[in-house]
Amino acid sequence: MKALYDHLGVWEWPFSIVPRPEHCTFIAGRPKLRHEIDSLLDALSRRDTSSIHVLWSWYGAGKTHSLYYLSNQALSRLNRPVRLIPVYTEFPKGARGFIDLYRAFMASFDTNLLLEAFLEFTTTSEGDRFYDKLRIQEPDFAAALRLLAMGDGLKQTIAQRWLRGDQLVASDLRPVGITQRISNTQQATRVMSQSIKLLSDAAAVQNYHSSRLVWLIDEFQRAEKAGAATLSDTNAGLHSLFNAAPVGFTPIISFSGSPAAQNLPDWFSPELRDRIGTTRVLVLPPLQPDEAIQFVKDILDHYRLHDGNHRSAFFPFNADASKAIVDYVGSKDELRPRAIMNAFNAVLEAADPQMEDGKMHLIEPAFAAKVLADYVNVATSPEGE
Repeated sequence: MKALYDHLGVWEWPFSIVPRPEHCTFIAGRPKLRHEIDSLLDALSRRDTSSIHVLWSWYGAGKTHSLYYLSNQALSRLNRPVRLIPVYTEFPKGARGFIDLYRAFMASFDTNLLLEAFLEFTTTSEGDRFYDKLRIQEPDFAAALRLLAMGDGLKQTIAQRWLRGDQLVASDLRPVGITQRISNTQQATRVMSQSIKLLSDAAAVQNYHSSRLVWLIDEFQRAEKAGAATLSDTNAGLHSLFNAAPVGFTPIISFSGSPAAQNLPDWFSPELRDRIGTTRVLVLPPLQPDEAIQFVKDILDHYRLHDGNHRSAFFPFNADASKAIVDYVGSKDELRPRAIMNAFNAVLEAADPQMEDGKMHLIEPAFAAKVLADYVNVATSPEGE
């Protein structure tokens, strides 16, 4: 069967402006960043003490793609002492505090992992003791886990909605043994810390040393933009959760801006800064011209069809056209991955039907220049949204 883009020499459209998680299995044009992420994950999969890390990026420099890459790489680290459980969360627009960040987390978290952990651990000799202690400390959480494990479809749905912090009323909760919904920072941090402990204890039963929840928090700059009250409550929630989970927890806090060499933004609370301590900050600046060329080459190589046909590294572009597009972007803006992707995407969209019809065999500089002059706007929103 003919591939949709075989005339372009690729198995999928290569210039996706919005990252697709399943495609973020590589890092283009940044070998140092790839090494830093892989080294970090190797360290996190060998020990279980909790830690906080930071990813700081210029707007449009590939932050979200990097987080998806980190998540995919974490899942691929099998047979390591510590099982890595990555969860990607975008800081919600309009959030009022940590509770909204918690809801966003639970919307992305697979609650089946909690169910599997509960069933795995409660069948051990320590299981009854764990459950009895949990019923005393967090009776609603204990009831929700029991409902997930033993309830009918309706009761399981209520338990899942309770875990997500949905707006449940008392008449929904009382018949299933839950007294109140999760509605504030204190309740949310307690449920998350108990979940982290349960996942870690269950991993030990599964022949791991333990597990680590790797919470990838994207667009964290929105906390500062949401106002002082939201920022303060979010900082307090993260600080409290980190204190309550000394083992098996790593938030990776990611945000956009113009990174300073040695200082985190002043919207990190002193308590959270103290918990971050001395850590390597993963920084994503704009690309240099040679890095931008390698960035394009790496993307095309990743999506290249391996069908026996010999194609140049930049096909369906020639090398001169690729350089001309990169130069055009650099003349208008910084060489950020998003701006580069926008420019190459516009040129390829214009060339695609002509190449499929056989009217064009290679994208040349003159064709790229005409398209860029007519269509491309490489500006990035100052809000990074």
